[in-house]
This record gives sequence, C-alpha cells and structure tokens, in this order.
Amino acid sequence: MLIPIPSFLRLPIYAFELSDKSYKYLRLKEVRSGVVVDDFGEGEIATGVIERGEIKKKEVLAALLKELFAKKNIKFVAVSLPEEKGFLENVQLTGIKAETEIRQALELQLEEHIPLPPSEVVFDYTLARKEKNHFDTVISAFPKMLVDSYSEVFYSAGALPVLVESELVAAVRSLIPKNFAATTIVMDWGKTRISFSIIENGVLRFASTAPIGGETLDEAISKTLNVDLKKARELKLKSGFLPASPSQGGQNQDSLPVFQAIVPVITAIREEVGKYIKYWQTHSESKEAPAKLFLSGGDANLLGLAAYLQQELNIPVQLADPWANVSFPKNYLPDLERQDAIRFVASIGLSLAALDKEKNI
Repeated sequence: MLIPIPSFLRLPIYAFELSDKSYKYLRLKEVRSGVVVDDFGEGEIATGVIERGEIKKKEVLAALLKELFAKKNIKFVAVSLPEEKGFLENVQLTGIKAETEIRQALELQLEEHIPLPPSEVVFDYTLARKEKNHFDTVISAFPKMLVDSYSEVFYSAGALPVLVESELVAAVRSLIPKNFAATTIVMDWGKTRISFSIIENGVLRFASTAPIGGETLDEAISKTLNVDLKKARELKLKSGFLPASPSQGGQNQDSLPVFQAIVPVITAIREEVGKYIKYWQTHSESKEAPAKLFLSGGDANLLGLAAYLQQELNIPVQLADPWANVSFPKNYLPDLERQDAIRFVASIGLSLAALDKEKNI
C-alpha cells in the first residue's frame, strides 16, 4: 500500500518543452481545493542551437538552462520530445490473450513498424481498443540517440529528467476534455512548424508535422509589404486574416495588403488539414470525419483563422482550452491567461503527468 506523501514534502517537477527558437516551462501544484499554477516562464534559444528538433549545440543549451535551474532551484524535470523526430504507428495485435503480453509482443514486431533497429529505439504504447480477438495499440517511438541527447543536456544543466514523452501526447492530455469522446483533429501552430493530430476516444492515433510556422506568416508579410520582421509581426497581430469589410465584421482597407500577403500560407494550411481529414475518413474503422477541429499554439490566436477553417472544412472549429483538464479552485484565475496558455499546451499536459509522478516519488 502506498502512503501519500504530504504536498510540502514532494519534490517539485517542472515541465519543459523546447522548440528550435524557444523554451517554455510550467509547474502545476496541488492545493487543498484543487490545482494552481505554481510557476511558469519562457525564453529564447539562439538560432542554430536546435534545428528541426535536433540539438546541435548541447553545451550552449545546457549553459542556458543551468542558469535558469540555479535561479529557480529546479532539480527534477519532465521533458517533451519533438514530434517531428518521432514515429507514431497503429498496430493491431492478434494471438495474445492478456494485456500484460502487449509490450513483449510489440518488442518482437518493432522492426516491422519503426525504420530503425530495435536497439536504437525508445518506445511506449497506448491501448486504444480491446476487441474479442485482438488489441488495437498505438506505438510512440523515438530514436534512442535523440532521447539521450535531450537527457544529457538536462543532466548537464543540473536537473534529473523523471518523465520524457512526445509533445503531442502531452498536448492531448491538456487539450482534449476527459468527457469528450468524439474523434477530433488538433492543429498546433508554433513558430517554426505546425503539427496535426487525430485523437480517437482520447488516444492519439495519427500525427504529422509540416514546416509552416508562424514565422512563415511574418516572412510573407515582410517580403510582400517590404517591412522588417518586427513590423510584420505587429501587422499580423493587428490585422489577422479577416478579408471582409468593416460592415461585415472584418478589417478596413488598410489591412487588405496583410490579408493578401498571407492568403497563400493560410490556403496551404487549409489544404493540409483537409488532406488529413480525408485520410482519416478512408483509413479509420468508422470512416467518419473528425467531429471537431481544435486550434492550439501561438498563431492559433490569429484573428479570423477559426472562422475561415470552419467555413472551408465544414466542421466545427474552436480555439482549444489548455486548462480543460486542470481542476482549479473555485474563483481561481491563473496568472497565465488563456490566450497565452494556448502556447503552453505541452507544458501543461506534461505538468499534469508530473503531478501524478510527484505523488509516487
């Protein structure tokens, strides 16, 4: 029997997510009446330190994190891994009788589904469905070299990684309400890339990443309107993607050039989402389209984006609630507002898992 550890004796675990250009961290803390945001923050990472999810300059990154860890007295961390470097495979298992046999069965089949030698892979799995004659499972795997690379950096910076998982798995834990059973698609739009995920019964079943980040919009505006990137970002935030006239709830004529500059990028994103919706309809057992599209990530707040995608894709689209599964005390409002928290979805999901981990340390 496990004896609960008093909260004041638990070792705090900070959730960390790294991207090519920035890092974010967050810690949730249990209190008597629920959960509160104990700490959070973010910072920039110099260009070239991380490229497409791969750490290129370990010493530079470790030095950056070491300073933060010393300031915050961070000793334990939960770390998300970049989905663009991972593998997600749906595997149907037959011929086994008990759930306890699943991992061993997957280990024997790993080479059939992951394009790396089994000795070079770190994997976990989720049981998606249990049928009379088979188990439907989902493998989430990463190259061992990548996992070791991230772990080494955090070790060098002075913290012990106690939990490592896919950023999309963490995001699903944050975004998809526990009581929402319908199939959904999540579009997570960061600075340098955009991830698409399909979730069925709360389980991540499909994921893909495209190199279309929020910075792609900035560059399009900068090039088309001949302004610097800082000004381009300001115009993006002010104008958004609203083609209609003011009388129709849109922007004025001064914003039309911004709209025209980013039309090709937004159109490409819409086509990507549509492609994955059709893929799911043809490859899933239900043959049905996702019931809803959730938007997350920093550029998910782009004015007019949700309305445009809903009209073009003909499915409900809404900005995801990153606090959907966090039980805040009554009348509590976190310092991290929702429009900013949407950028912290992986950190929030990781921190939810870290809360469970803290109880068992």
